[in-house]
Amino acid sequence: MNEAGEAIVYQGRPSWLNYIGLYVAGIALFSLLSLAGRSRGGIFALCFMLGVSAIFRFRYLFTCTEQRIITREGLVARNTNEMQLRHIRAINVRQGVIERILGIGTIIFISAVERDATVVFKGIWDPQGMKERIRSVENEQ
Repeated sequence: MNEAGEAIVYQGRPSWLNYIGLYVAGIALFSLLSLAGRSRGGIFALCFMLGVSAIFRFRYLFTCTEQRIITREGLVARNTNEMQLRHIRAINVRQGVIERILGIGTIIFISAVERDATVVFKGIWDPQGMKERIRSVENEQ
């Protein structure tokens, strides 16, 4: 249950795989610095990239309750965007080639009430499955 007394159907953050580019960059920097005899610098670069990806990941919180979908963004300041499930007109899933290989993607919820109103869950693991779970909750109402 959340603070509004609604049962939470899903709550999560972007997948760690969403930040694979940062991991590759960290490994590349580690390798280059280690080859140059700067292994401490390489370890620092690798840890820095892992830290940055953790910060990016924990900036977002995605929640689906039995009545609403909510996205929260921010570590210190907070931006919240929500939509009633009954107001959803369409749920779109976007996946590029790499995202499809990794099994992650972006889910875009489009409002039937407000023009151009959307809620976005970015970097979600199994976005098609998540879409179906949310549709099933929506259909139960």
